[in-house]
Amino acid sequence: MSNKIKKTENAKKDSLVSGRGFIASAMEYVLAATMAAMCVSVSFYAKEGYNQIGNAKFAAYRVVMTAGFSVFLLLGIVFLFWLLREKRLHPFEGAALIRQIKGWKLSVTDVFVFAYLIFATISVVSGGFYVDARWGSFGWNMGWMSQLSFVLIYLTVSRFGKYYQSILAVLCGSAFVVFLIAVLHRMQIDPIGFYEGLADYQTAQFLSTMGQATWYASYLVTALPVGIAVFLFSEKSLWRVLGGIYTAVGFASLVTQNSDSAYFALAGFMLIFFLVCTERRETLNRFMEVCTLFFAAGKVMHFLMRIHPNPELEYDFFTKIVLDSDFTWILLGVCLLLSVLLYIRRNRSYSASRMRKVSRVVLLAAAAVVLAAAALIVMQNKGLLPNKLSKLLSTVSYFNWNDAWGNGRGRIWSFAVRVFAGESIVHKIFGVGPDCLNSYVDLVHGEEAHLLWGDKMLTNAHNEWLTTLINTGILGMTAYIGIFVTSVGRFLKAWQQDYLLVGAAASAVSYMAYNFFCYQQVCCTPFVFLLLGVGEYIWRKGRTYKRGIPQLMVDKMRSDR
Repeated sequence: MSNKIKKTENAKKDSLVSGRGFIASAMEYVLAATMAAMCVSVSFYAKEGYNQIGNAKFAAYRVVMTAGFSVFLLLGIVFLFWLLREKRLHPFEGAALIRQIKGWKLSVTDVFVFAYLIFATISVVSGGFYVDARWGSFGWNMGWMSQLSFVLIYLTVSRFGKYYQSILAVLCGSAFVVFLIAVLHRMQIDPIGFYEGLADYQTAQFLSTMGQATWYASYLVTALPVGIAVFLFSEKSLWRVLGGIYTAVGFASLVTQNSDSAYFALAGFMLIFFLVCTERRETLNRFMEVCTLFFAAGKVMHFLMRIHPNPELEYDFFTKIVLDSDFTWILLGVCLLLSVLLYIRRNRSYSASRMRKVSRVVLLAAAAVVLAAAALIVMQNKGLLPNKLSKLLSTVSYFNWNDAWGNGRGRIWSFAVRVFAGESIVHKIFGVGPDCLNSYVDLVHGEEAHLLWGDKMLTNAHNEWLTTLINTGILGMTAYIGIFVTSVGRFLKAWQQDYLLVGAAASAVSYMAYNFFCYQQVCCTPFVFLLLGVGEYIWRKGRTYKRGIPQLMVDKMRSDR
């Protein structure tokens, strides 16, 4: 009799486990479908061409997130109760159970994510702009609900992102089409009809299916590093070819999108790739191939854009250098020569330790360049430089700080700093509310803002980190930056598990660098949180796919045995 009871209990337990597994699988499928739909809809949806395209894309994003996460969360509730039933626990013991489940332990990045959501919520109360904080300013829509969606993307993908490869395939496939249309647009070829009825000065400001060139560039620099990682590290020839095509088209668009901010993002993600690629001669060789592709893309587009030039398109500082300067021909030749030399010497001994020292020197040099540039700007502004050097620097607009600096960012940043300095201690610590900068400025600094910008709205500081400081306070900004810094550090330490960790880290750094001059919006922020979630999922699972990871990891696994 006891054997029958035991068999019955085992059968019941097996049934519960099977049911829980079915629900978990359903959650993974629903999440993958939701993320894929988000990638496609945000990339391509536009209700009336470029007219209010930001609002149209956010409306599509909102529908996809609401529908997808509603189903996912309902399945999650069923999953939790099924788990409690399996373990014969009370519902109030669910939190303790979750903490015991392998893979659900909070990482340091998770802590920052939850902290950011908490502080963003507190900022809604401390700011007092309850209605405005819900969805945010018109045209930007980066209110509390959007911040919640970013957190949900990260948390769900990091736990249920089993089909992350399929999600990334959809992301990169969509991005490739968007990049290609942007390249054609710069050649005055419009395959989608978005330029119909627009004057030349308007087409110079809008690109592809993303709208304003700066919005497009934010999407470009977030999605591009993923494909570059495939080209750099994949051992499969097919994936290398596809990654190379993706990289080439992405670079062709980057050198013609005409936003200098994108070049700071380029410097950021290329630095990450260089630090990793110095581990082996082969990957270093591939890195030089990527550099060659970049400068070659600049020269090819230099000639192609002369076929159908837009007379109203005036190149920014770095765009003009990459496309027109003779110096970039020299850099192209140097990169090509180094690629050939590294290939010829591919069978010779390679000192990884020596190259790691070189990478550290490069990292320190990059930091020194940034600090030196900042110091020169300050000294130039204060009149502390010798006359000859001062006159030389005066020819480069970026060394001359004034209201017009950085396409008007000098005035905006100075004003934003004054706004923060004049806040109460509560607002300094907790903020005025997500996407509520404009509401607060209208209430407290309305006259000054009107004198500076007339009837235009100042919805953000054109620096995401400064905007976050005002909107969510010191605590919110610290938590927000912590999400990116801890993710990048952890992904790079564990990158040998899967090279996509490098792609996620590079995208995060690229996003941080670009948005030092720009802002959160629907064309980029959901994607970077998606990539952070993918990286977290890979890091948690510790999966090693021999077909896709660098040979270095395969060798390491063999030596460990």
